[in-house]
Amino acid sequence: MKIHPHYLVSILLGLLLLTAGCTILPDREPQRQFALPASAYLDASGPATEATLRIDTLTASAPHGGNRLLVMPSPDEYAVWTGVRWRDDAPRLLQERLLEAYRHTGRLKGVLDDASHARSDITLTGHLTAFHLRLDGNVHRAMVGLDAQLIDESSRELLSSQRFEMTSTVGDATPEAAVQALGRASDALAEALIGWTIDTL
Repeated sequence: MKIHPHYLVSILLGLLLLTAGCTILPDREPQRQFALPASAYLDASGPATEATLRIDTLTASAPHGGNRLLVMPSPDEYAVWTGVRWRDDAPRLLQERLLEAYRHTGRLKGVLDDASHARSDITLTGHLTAFHLRLDGNVHRAMVGLDAQLIDESSRELLSSQRFEMTSTVGDATPEAAVQALGRASDALAEALIGWTIDTL
């Protein structure tokens, strides 16, 4: 069947408009953004050191490297909580939490981030292994895990390496409760890391 050139032009224009519509319209963004809640009280007592610590940018594999609030409904399965997201990527959120905790306790001479040009004695690096809500039947737990390493900056020697995994029970299955529980688990991780750092040095 022959198509009149006029109709052919109309079809092509229609297709172009549809394509343009697909590229111009943005993806629907999640409606709510969350930050980790304010840190709980951290015990500043105990031995201290004159060393200066740098906390490097944490690494993470998918799906923990993004800014979506993750849920694990069954083993080896991840889902995202629709309609919500973190204000930043999860590794950056946790790095900021650790910087705040180390500085608050005051048990090191100085605590730097990876943007600082000041000299440090020790560097803390880590790979985020868990930052999600885990569903075990009727029990919901916030999980925060980190494979951490302490490196001597002068010799580049690995001083210590350890895996940490902290949990906190979630009262109910809401984003607000999950965020609060992830904050508590992050505080527990920070406290364990500080003790481990001081013991290693």
